[in-house]
Amino acid sequence: MQPSFLHRLTLRQIEIFLAVCRLQSYSRAAEDLALTQPAVSAQIRQVEQVVNDTLFDYVGKQLLITPAGKLLERAARDLQQRLVSLEMELAELKGEVRGTLSIAAETSAQYFLPSVIAPFLQQNPAIDVQLAFGNRAQVLKRLADNRNELVITGSPPNDRTYQFAPVRDNPLLAVAAPAHPLTGRQPLSFLELMQQTLLLREPGSGTRLAIEDYAATRAVKLSRTLQLGSLEAIKSGVMQQLGVSILPSDACQREIAHGELVALTVEGFPLRRSWCALNHRRRQLTPVSARFLDHLLQHGIGPTTATNQTR
Repeated sequence: MQPSFLHRLTLRQIEIFLAVCRLQSYSRAAEDLALTQPAVSAQIRQVEQVVNDTLFDYVGKQLLITPAGKLLERAARDLQQRLVSLEMELAELKGEVRGTLSIAAETSAQYFLPSVIAPFLQQNPAIDVQLAFGNRAQVLKRLADNRNELVITGSPPNDRTYQFAPVRDNPLLAVAAPAHPLTGRQPLSFLELMQQTLLLREPGSGTRLAIEDYAATRAVKLSRTLQLGSLEAIKSGVMQQLGVSILPSDACQREIAHGELVALTVEGFPLRRSWCALNHRRRQLTPVSARFLDHLLQHGIGPTTATNQTR
């Protein structure tokens, strides 16, 4: 059988191509890889000659990946991930556990995840960690694009492509400033809460999705909202009495304990959710990711009983 023309691609070219895909810029990719921009451009041209197709197009000043580029990106990420897995498997043959744990998590997981990772690294000192945070939509896209093989999310998608395991309780609390008028009118109905200005994250946030879903089940419209770009900005806005909010318990426990926020007594609250570890159903986890998932299932902080579940 005649070998595929793709055997002419080098691992370095694949690395450069993926850097351009990730950063959407030749110059930023060059900086990231400690190369010159002409060197990156030359390597991409060579890859385009191999695949006999254009990989990137400029639309105005924006660099966009072409359909052929998307196909190559998917294959390149699969290959890169397989090589990472191979490195770990070879280490396992020698009785070693080493490699890089590359995971992504929703932003509000930042309030508990470091305390879970710390003992894992103490037990596995040869493992490095690359941890990316984003909203729910962003981390799910990272999983779909094979940029991470394991993500932590509060709202697993209803998609049989993925499997998930709950690892920790993630209750959502209604909060207000201590001087807010609602603090003296408890208990409250959900409708009374929603008559206030509600501070929310951007569309794509898992917390926002949970709030919108709950409001829909109660036939309550979110009519007075103020969108802020981070949990810290929302907490600050609530403390300044810009409105009320519904936040993950992990994100606001310190402020509640210090008297800067008040957890309101609202009918149906706290909203019960769970943090879940999510991965592709048909892709075997690398040894490092599998070990970390076991650690999450055994040591996830909170009363959730973590058992493997699938959708």
